[in-house]
Amino acid sequence: MAETIIRSFDDLHKAVSTHDHNIVIYRGLKSVDYDLIPRLGREKLKGTQPLKAEQTILRLFREQAYQYVSDHNLKDWDWLALAQHHGLPTRLMDWTRNPLVAAYFAVEKEHDGDSVIWVYSERHFINTDSWPDPFKRGEAGRFIPNHVTRRITAQMGVFTFHPDWELPFESPELSKMIIRNKDNFRKQLKRTLYTYGIHRASLFPDIDGLAAHITWLRTKGH
Repeated sequence: MAETIIRSFDDLHKAVSTHDHNIVIYRGLKSVDYDLIPRLGREKLKGTQPLKAEQTILRLFREQAYQYVSDHNLKDWDWLALAQHHGLPTRLMDWTRNPLVAAYFAVEKEHDGDSVIWVYSERHFINTDSWPDPFKRGEAGRFIPNHVTRRITAQMGVFTFHPDWELPFESPELSKMIIRNKDNFRKQLKRTLYTYGIHRASLFPDIDGLAAHITWLRTKGH
């Protein structure tokens, strides 16, 4: 698997410039040691039948989140995307079309080691009209959700879908950019991204995002 070492913002710019922006998506992770496993594969659900347990938590979310959404005609794929984006364990993983957004999520939280931006170059998308029931699809792939929340829009969100959600995602189309943390570069990069308008308030355009951003600006943390 191809790896590119990022030691400066200029390194990041040069690495991103080599990618085909029409097909590439990015995922930033705090630790270079983290595998590409959906949260559903990292949680221990109650029940002995994994698929049934997964469908149960999505059903509960759908029933109780109904009051919070304005569009009551969402497809199953959109409910999966909405649930994923608000922290429910699903078989999806969040990606973005914007490499700076991925870089932010890689360095947002304090961490002593190196971080990573995964790069996935795949031009095909899942036709959700052909697969109305996501639980019947047996192949991994990526899909573009309807922009059911402002966060998905702000983050230029895209999702990958993983029927084998307990296993690390592997593909010949994957590569990674490793953000070295020498001389506290992760913290420096977070500050640089702020100057480009990439910060908690811009990516989470609500009152919680604003509060978190102001806290970061006016305190001495990472």
